[in-house]
Amino acid sequence: MVTEVRKYEQAAVKDILKNILFSSIIYYIGYLNFSITWAILLSLLNVLNKERKRIWDSRTQFVRKSDDGKEKDVILDNVQDLPAWVFFPDVERAEWINKIIKQFWPNINYYVRDILKDSAEIALRKNLQGYGLRGFTFERIVLGNVPFRTGGIIVYENVSRDEIVMDIDVTYAGDCDIKFRISRLKGGIKNFQVK
Repeated sequence: MVTEVRKYEQAAVKDILKNILFSSIIYYIGYLNFSITWAILLSLLNVLNKERKRIWDSRTQFVRKSDDGKEKDVILDNVQDLPAWVFFPDVERAEWINKIIKQFWPNINYYVRDILKDSAEIALRKNLQGYGLRGFTFERIVLGNVPFRTGGIIVYENVSRDEIVMDIDVTYAGDCDIKFRISRLKGGIKNFQVK
């Protein structure tokens, strides 16, 4: 127990020293009037390295726990990835809706593109003109090949006769590619995720 606490303290001190060193390097890059590109590049490399280390550590822990016969701990650690119908008995599984959406998905792209071009683009153009941004246009609207999914659905029964109330668990982690232009600036949305 004492050795684990000591290892944790050493790791915390090591992380603090790394952050101080990194911050000092960024400070001196700015102080010596080097290009901002170097600071951005170092920051990006630092973030990518931390993310790589986090993924590596989680995979290592996953394998170790699985090998030690602690399958229950592995499942509990990844419980946030399970669909809603696993936790709530009143949530129904809606895999049939996912099959329908998958078949319709190529055609939905055309429909969404028409809606965004005909109504949303005009509304955004009007709203952005109030901020001095002119000429908003969508250049490319592709929803990609990965459709959104429903994890579960609840239909409430205690409502009035002329309404239907549903609670749908929707997740989207697709490969969309939406590009737009405002005046001379270009922007876009890629790999959009909603849960």
